Amino acid sequence: MSFSSTVQVLKINPVESGISKKTNQPWERHTAECLLLDDLGGVECVGRLVIPPVLREGLALGTFRASFALVVPTFGDQKGDITARLTGLQPVPVRTGPAPAASAPAAAKAAQ
Repeated sequence: MSFSSTVQVLKINPVESGISKKTNQPWERHTAECLLLDDLGGVECVGRLVIPPVLREGLALGTFRASFALVVPTFGDQKGDITARLTGLQPVPVRTGPAPAASAPAAAKAAQ
């Protein structure tokens, strides 16, 4: 199962790394501070997005259509929980020129 959302990457965080206490293996976590946007481009919330290895090299600041898949981790604090994992980032073209006019029903509702 997959789904998508629009996100705006505001800041790419420094890499977190360490050595696993259980396996004694090194680990790295790449994250970015992002806005989760609604369908009209408004801000739903702000949060940190974990960037998987396959997407790290192309990550940049900007607005993207992010695709996600539901997964069940087999280790860590979320072991056994159904979580979303980022699977793709497609740049969203930046609009130029004036914003589109509101439709007549939306404009009438806003005037009330």
